[in-house]
Amino acid sequence: MVERTREVLQQLRQLVEGAKSVPMSASCMVNRTEALSLIDQATQALDSDVGEAQRVTATSLETLERAQAEAAQIIASAEERAQFLAGQTPVMEIARKKAAQLEARALADAEALRREADAYVDARIASFEAGLHKTMSQVRTMRDRLASRSSLDDTSTQALPRLQL
Repeated sequence: MVERTREVLQQLRQLVEGAKSVPMSASCMVNRTEALSLIDQATQALDSDVGEAQRVTATSLETLERAQAEAAQIIASAEERAQFLAGQTPVMEIARKKAAQLEARALADAEALRREADAYVDARIASFEAGLHKTMSQVRTMRDRLASRSSLDDTSTQALPRLQL
């Protein structure tokens, strides 16, 4: 590839170096046909070299992309394997047992707290119920006194109905 271009350029150099000098100047006489032929050969060789370089570059990019994809797959597989192996160690088993114990203790504590809260609420409701019964008893007594004092039990008077508890 590159050797062909260098060879043609070397021939062009030799043509110029071997050319007849023009007296009293830095110019020389070169065979035009021969020089143009060498330039054309150099251009063709250079085009061929550039095309080959582009093909090599494209192939290299594809190879690089495949290598990167393969590397990513290898890394993912290694990470998966490492996680599997880490899950099989005695330390992991101890950690799992400890986690199960902590979970059981937390559930037991939550259940005890729920029972305690239910007992507190039940005590408050019972206290409210007792107060409500006392109030209802007082209301009934007051209505009975009012009814006996004002004769509200007669059918001629429109009293509010009594609640039966």
